[in-house]
Amino acid sequence: MDLEPDVYEFAVRIYFKNIFQLMANDREIVTKVLAGSVPPSCEPLWAYAQQNGYTTDLLRKVEREDGTVGEQGVDELLHLKIANTLLDYPSGTLAIATGDGRVSQFGTGFITQIDRALNHGWDVEVWTWSQVCHRRYNEYHNDPNRKFTLHKFDFHYFNITFLRSGEYYRDLPDGVRQRIVVPNRTVRPLR
Repeated sequence: MDLEPDVYEFAVRIYFKNIFQLMANDREIVTKVLAGSVPPSCEPLWAYAQQNGYTTDLLRKVEREDGTVGEQGVDELLHLKIANTLLDYPSGTLAIATGDGRVSQFGTGFITQIDRALNHGWDVEVWTWSQVCHRRYNEYHNDPNRKFTLHKFDFHYFNITFLRSGEYYRDLPDGVRQRIVVPNRTVRPLR
């Protein structure tokens, strides 16, 4: 991310409490879902989400055919939860934090669910980073006939991120191991 170009990217951490607050926007929330995969575990995040009314779904990472370990089923689970919400409630605002618009290996996708929500009279908000924002979200945002709002986290970068201070190491192409010292930076309060 180029929002703080002189900072080692692995030192940047997301402050989810402020993301939750930004997305809620002082509205009453009926359904709140947070899904992810482990490892790594982030118990304070999951505990905070549960204490604040989120349904939390954690899936174990799996070994893929190529031997790598990765997440499987997290997006699909969220697609299912969105579909259930659209069936359970006549209308409302669907707020999603995502970036990609890819179709999953099982044929589901956030764009499909967004289309369903819009077709059923829902307002839709997508929260994303500019760097990973799928072009369809920009198209929806620029279409005056859709009840769609695109929010970029970039504008809130210093309010939703902090730096974990410490020593980090990066392997350079020439085989040299570079030491990087990162100072602490706390998250700024939301206004």
